[in-house]
Amino acid sequence: MKFTNTLILVLSLALSACATNPVTGESDFALVSESDEIKQGSSYHPQIIAQYGVYEDPALQQYVNSIGQELAAKSHRAHLEFTFTVLDSPEINAFALPGGYIYITRGIMAYLDSKAELAGVIGHEIGHVTARHSVRQQAGQTASTLLSVLISATTGVSGLGDLSNQFGTGLLRGYGREHELEADRLGAEYLHLSGYDPEVMLEVIGVLKDQEIYEQTLAKKENRDPNIYHGVYSTHPRNDDRLKTVVRAAKNLSVQDYRDNDRPGYYGKIDDMVWGPSIKQGILVDNQFTHPDLGFALQLPDTWKADNFPEFLQAKNPQTGAIIQIGVTSLKKDESLKNLLQRMTNNEELKVSKKDYGVTAKTMVKLRGGDEQPARISAIALDHSLALTLLGTSAKDQFAGTDKHLLDVNQSFRRLSQQQIDAIQVPRLQIVSRKVQSFESLAEQSAIEYEAVDILRLLNRAFPDGDISKIEKLKTVTYAD
Repeated sequence: MKFTNTLILVLSLALSACATNPVTGESDFALVSESDEIKQGSSYHPQIIAQYGVYEDPALQQYVNSIGQELAAKSHRAHLEFTFTVLDSPEINAFALPGGYIYITRGIMAYLDSKAELAGVIGHEIGHVTARHSVRQQAGQTASTLLSVLISATTGVSGLGDLSNQFGTGLLRGYGREHELEADRLGAEYLHLSGYDPEVMLEVIGVLKDQEIYEQTLAKKENRDPNIYHGVYSTHPRNDDRLKTVVRAAKNLSVQDYRDNDRPGYYGKIDDMVWGPSIKQGILVDNQFTHPDLGFALQLPDTWKADNFPEFLQAKNPQTGAIIQIGVTSLKKDESLKNLLQRMTNNEELKVSKKDYGVTAKTMVKLRGGDEQPARISAIALDHSLALTLLGTSAKDQFAGTDKHLLDVNQSFRRLSQQQIDAIQVPRLQIVSRKVQSFESLAEQSAIEYEAVDILRLLNRAFPDGDISKIEKLKTVTYAD
């Protein structure tokens, strides 16, 4: 009876989940209706905005929206109300939510070279929406779970259920790669119908592949996971015949005289765009961190490698592995800085020392592997409701030297006057006429602190060893006046 009921449940869900694919006109296995799909996107949209922030450039937002709306009007789901947003993020990324919510980061826009290339990225993301990839993948995940339930129910062996989940995951990864190719095909079609040469998508793939190669090499050197556009689905090599076939097939749809790619116009839009982390995250220059919104500054150790993430500021000593993580924590009503540290360490007996900048204490932290090592935790009041928190740690045999660095960081804290805040320089992307003869010279004049030569080569389509003398207009990064 248990087997029969479970089988009926699976078959019933499968039969009720068939929907017509708006692209192919054929039946798809999907558990989410179009109205629910739109509700999903609408509910997730505020979360995306809260996480990344909207880039505060109305003209650039309107520029991206106009390109997106023109492409969406040529798509298989032109009736949807599409929303296009430039996110205030240095990540090299673009993605779509169900129901027509498309996002592109200013990070990826810096590496694109024309209006047509921007249209290629947007068209690809529209393709994900029109083919309902997110809801089809949701259905696939549900089917995988149901398969696991069915196997477990019929065999009574939980291990087989686990194996079915692994099998389902493998299928979904392959399915995802097909989604990316389908999105490329659809994006090429929408480009063609909007007057753009679809082959521009091959140029976009090329620059993303260069970025991927560089990022993988850098991540290996820094012992971290690479941050790659589209993650595991970034599988197109430059000479991928399947990709070339689906992109060039769009040209067979109709006779079309393609518009100019409009590189100068695009350069005009991205010139002076903020580079690196959002200003709202603070500015990191020569390991001095200044935060205009919160009105403070502090100095990190000169030789430490610093990264300014959306959630926290982190610096690491490459020689010893010592690390410090700095963030902002909300204070509870009437909570003292001492009580905050005791709460954060879950130790009411923590011995806290009061300093002129705030409070500090030695403690222990548990690593992911389960081992413990010494640490220093500190808190500095920013206002009555917020505190700057600093947690640093290293191996026991290195901690004496590390602790001196941590105390120096604490002591470096200072509040900024409005005049000092107004004087903070912000790194920005600049389009300049070439006046140098090498990327090394350009790097020396730029505001890029790490891997400047390779990053400038990537920005200017000269990675890994292109000739700068062939480029008249260069992208570089300098400080705003």
